[in-house]
Amino acid sequence: MAIKIKDVAKTANVSVATVSRVINAFGNVKPETEKKVLEAIKELNYFPNHSAKSLRTNSSEGIGIVISHDLDYFISFPYFVEFIHGMSIVLSDLNYHLVISTAKKNGANPYLEVAKKGIVDGMIIFDVKDGDERIFSLKKCGIPFVVIGRPKDVGDYIFVDTDNESGGMLATQHLFDVGCKKILFINGPKGHAATRFRLNGYIKAHKNMGICYDEKLVRYVEKNSDRENGYAITKEALMSTYFDGIFVSGDLMATGAMTALEESGLKVGKDIPIVGFDDVPLASMVNPPLTTVKQPIHDVGKTSANILINMLNGKKVESQILGVSLVKRASTFRG
Repeated sequence: MAIKIKDVAKTANVSVATVSRVINAFGNVKPETEKKVLEAIKELNYFPNHSAKSLRTNSSEGIGIVISHDLDYFISFPYFVEFIHGMSIVLSDLNYHLVISTAKKNGANPYLEVAKKGIVDGMIIFDVKDGDERIFSLKKCGIPFVVIGRPKDVGDYIFVDTDNESGGMLATQHLFDVGCKKILFINGPKGHAATRFRLNGYIKAHKNMGICYDEKLVRYVEKNSDRENGYAITKEALMSTYFDGIFVSGDLMATGAMTALEESGLKVGKDIPIVGFDDVPLASMVNPPLTTVKQPIHDVGKTSANILINMLNGKKVESQILGVSLVKRASTFRG
């Protein structure tokens, strides 16, 4: 249950009005009284309701997005950029501003401080893991939030996700359809919800074809789903494992895999068909253009923003799973 201003007032043995004056820095509070209020706020882990303050002061309201990567990775990843654009369209129309909380170089993430300082009224949690501590923390402090993805072991929550399992099936089935039998799967980091669902789809496609699933053909990145990891994993696999097709859980990684194949004297498509995931703009620009599973990334951003705004306005909301589709290009053409 969220801590309310009256709980702070009771703990500090002062009036609600006094607590409000301290929170909003209105002055006219004795130093010893202010100290008691601040100590009560800290003890109870109280987060002021700044949405109410925004209404009183006619100021714009803030929505935070919490990302578990540092800023350098964030701004270089096309998925994030398109997602943020979708969110921004909704928020700007409603006079909300966006606050991005990324991990620092030491791994720390100041998202709770952002919430505690009253900069935001609600949060979007991005790049989630199973058992993600950010979900527990935000539940504890009573901040409204929406999760992008479907992590397990975190209790109930509202989420927006794409159908990653269907996406995994579409990609794998297409590789079977063009004649592949041994499909290398370069997946995301272990413990991430999208990683789990895409693997489920990959396995189901094997079962549907009556082909034995070989876990030795599945590789995982340690953290970043970037071009460098796609390249390195493919290079390693070429030296240790036989495969005749590749499904990559991210278009950036797929471009790295394509480079590794070309450097090894293999033709993408003709020798080794490859399918990515996301359909970021780069996918249609590489040579050959990349077959990929298209996620409605822009719509995920818009949907999550709308749901969070409705939560803040006290409306009933429901989680949503958006569909995906396969975009066929030359990277799986074997002619």
